[in-house]
Amino acid sequence: MTSHVVPHTQQAIVQSHYGAVRDVLALSEVVPVRAPGPREVQVHVRAAAVNPIDWQMIEGNRRLIARRRFPFTPLFDLAGVVTAVGDQVTSFRLGDRVHADNEIDGGGASEYVNVSVELLAHAPAGLDFAESAALPLAAQIAMTCLDRGQVAAGTRVAVIGASGGVGHLAVQMARAAGAFVVGVSSARNQEFVRSMGADEVIDRNETDVSSSFGADSFDVVIDCVGGREQWIQAQRVLRPGGRFVTIARDEDGVVTLASAVQLASTIAARRLRGAGPRGTKYIPVFLKASGALLRRVNELVDDGRVRVHLSRSFPLTLEGVNAAIDESRAGRATGKLVLQR
Repeated sequence: MTSHVVPHTQQAIVQSHYGAVRDVLALSEVVPVRAPGPREVQVHVRAAAVNPIDWQMIEGNRRLIARRRFPFTPLFDLAGVVTAVGDQVTSFRLGDRVHADNEIDGGGASEYVNVSVELLAHAPAGLDFAESAALPLAAQIAMTCLDRGQVAAGTRVAVIGASGGVGHLAVQMARAAGAFVVGVSSARNQEFVRSMGADEVIDRNETDVSSSFGADSFDVVIDCVGGREQWIQAQRVLRPGGRFVTIARDEDGVVTLASAVQLASTIAARRLRGAGPRGTKYIPVFLKASGALLRRVNELVDDGRVRVHLSRSFPLTLEGVNAAIDESRAGRATGKLVLQR
């Protein structure tokens, strides 16, 4: 393997403060390249992915939950090549192709970033860097939804938002588990959702789950869209003891003290209502990323049971990041938005 010379400084897209994305991101030519800590791996970033949490954090919509220290290099999903390892790292070597959801420190918009060994996994052999970068956050959330929903062979599952980044992976994972899967999406994405393995697809603009299916039709509803109406619809179709698993809040706005209190109250009330063996279980999912969870995802990818769909690829430049975030915000992407060098 040809030796890779790591520079002392690098180019990186840096956030200086909270605000509108195009106002607060800038290209810096002199960001230090830091040697990895004892339990860290230094990665030469070759691709990254954009998720809604990226621009929500940049704008400060989530600062009450997780404050950001500036300057900060955004984008959590990344893939690249190992260029250095900490002295306590034994599972990765120079030249390894890797990917991760670097859930606290970001760094996907840099040339080099240090990632905790606990978050990192070897990239699937059959994927390129862009596909590898598209997987970590969305796929780990999808896997967590299946775990929390106890999806197994014979389970009947409805996935709301089945064409999105998390949804299209959840459909495939549920099918791989042996579940019967109904995908809910817009009409223009119905064929795509079928191609992901959904047994049936319904147009969410023409009907809803409860109008298309009667009571006791599903064991699990996985909500990738959010909104109170999803919870209401799910209660009408879930069997006694059924599980409503959601990755979104009722209102996807700025998190304030008042909204945080309201969210906590809503979760508590819905959980209380679902108490008992016949109650509808309300299960909000908050991802805790890990290399172990990502390796479970990679096993499905390596076996050919899950594939990640790239909606569009952008250059990993300042303008590319701005354009990818604009498209993410529009909410029309099918699958994942990625950036690559």
